[in-house]
Amino acid sequence: MTFGGRIRQSWLSLVVLGSCAALPSTAAEAAGGAHCALSSTALAFGQYLPSRGAPSDFTATINVSCTASGTAPVRILGTVTLLGSGGLSGRELTDGPNRLRYQLFLDPARTVLWGEGSGAGGAKSIAGVVGPTTPFRETLTVYGRILARQSGAVVGNYTARITAVLNY
Repeated sequence: MTFGGRIRQSWLSLVVLGSCAALPSTAAEAAGGAHCALSSTALAFGQYLPSRGAPSDFTATINVSCTASGTAPVRILGTVTLLGSGGLSGRELTDGPNRLRYQLFLDPARTVLWGEGSGAGGAKSIAGVVGPTTPFRETLTVYGRILARQSGAVVGNYTARITAVLNY
């Protein structure tokens, strides 16, 4: 028997004197009776200072939660990818013609890029079992960084749309 599903969760991010609220959860059902949903916390980039020599770091979370409708346990194996303009090689926040470069990472040391599901980094794996009385829950942390010394940066509300996709 094949189990599988795909969920997309989008959220909007604001930066430089801005913040943003997370979107409500999005759900999908797998063929084996597992129902999974994604939700996210807000991405809060905070204030960026171009003259600062260090990058600006931030975090957000993606929550995966699954339940089962049948009587038998269902194994959950999947990946979460992050889609958005620029991908692994050059994500940008925009405010009209103004741009700020940033990256998203899988690890707190910010060494492994989290991106489009292929190449270096790409996706975060999830695995577990969901049963009729035992839900599956996992919280994934997104580690972000606005690159240092972007001299053309001006004060504004910068945005980027990132979509989290769960394939299981």
